[in-house]
Amino acid sequence: MKHNHNSETRFRTVCLIILLIFTVLCLAPFVLMFSASITEEDALIKDGYRFFPSQISFATYAFLWAKRETIGRSYLMSIIVTGLGTLTSVIITSMLAYPLARRDFKWRNAFAFIIFFTMMFNGGMTASYIIWTRYFHIKDTFWALLIPNLLMNGMNVLMVRNYYQSSIPDSILEAARVDGASEMMIYRRIILPLSTPVLITISLFTGMAYWNDWTNGLYYITNQKLFTINVYLNNLMKNIQLLASQSSLTEGANLAGLDLPAVGARMAIAMIAVLPVMLIFPFIQGQLIKGVVIGGVKG
Repeated sequence: MKHNHNSETRFRTVCLIILLIFTVLCLAPFVLMFSASITEEDALIKDGYRFFPSQISFATYAFLWAKRETIGRSYLMSIIVTGLGTLTSVIITSMLAYPLARRDFKWRNAFAFIIFFTMMFNGGMTASYIIWTRYFHIKDTFWALLIPNLLMNGMNVLMVRNYYQSSIPDSILEAARVDGASEMMIYRRIILPLSTPVLITISLFTGMAYWNDWTNGLYYITNQKLFTINVYLNNLMKNIQLLASQSSLTEGANLAGLDLPAVGARMAIAMIAVLPVMLIFPFIQGQLIKGVVIGGVKG
């Protein structure tokens, strides 16, 4: 017994060490990003990225504070798009997954095939752009940030369907029907409360997709008032590259001499963009793991 106990202790110790190493490796990029954001621009250009800044400067954040109106508007737009998009996507996904999980729904295999097919093939960016802009007229509208590519994900639908099949007994649903409950009442009073883990999981996946998205803004948005924080970051990076190319053509000019902390600004905005995810993730980690494990099991 003592030998087994010692073996188990050593095994746990090794596992903890491995997990600690992986944790450090995962946190290292964020530490390096923050370090770069508070490093003097000249030192950053000269010495490169370092975990410990050789010369600390908050000029980058002062530069961003001067643009607080634009950044704040972009940040607010990201929050609105992420919140509304995630809520709408979860509702649509869960409602679509419910009939697919019903064994008495004769068309469920046909609909499941359609969903799976869209995961494998698509019409391409050109066809999608023509459809969305010429027929749905979403260019330079709020809907362009909400609908294309992100509103419904086939993998999430299949995950929720598998969760319904494996975790919610048919006997509960039959008992509710015997008691006179309608399908909508069953969905609201039984399905949704029992599906919290998987709904939180797809909410996180969908929310991260909306928050990190910049392609919709790149393709469909030219109005700066509709820029999300990642679209703004992408445009800032383009402006920095443009200024760098122009300064290289001007004798004696250099980007560091401009009133623009080039690399540090990108790192600081990246920190701002990723901060909400870092704050929210620890609180829903348990539900996330449970939802992924159960939702990934074929029912």
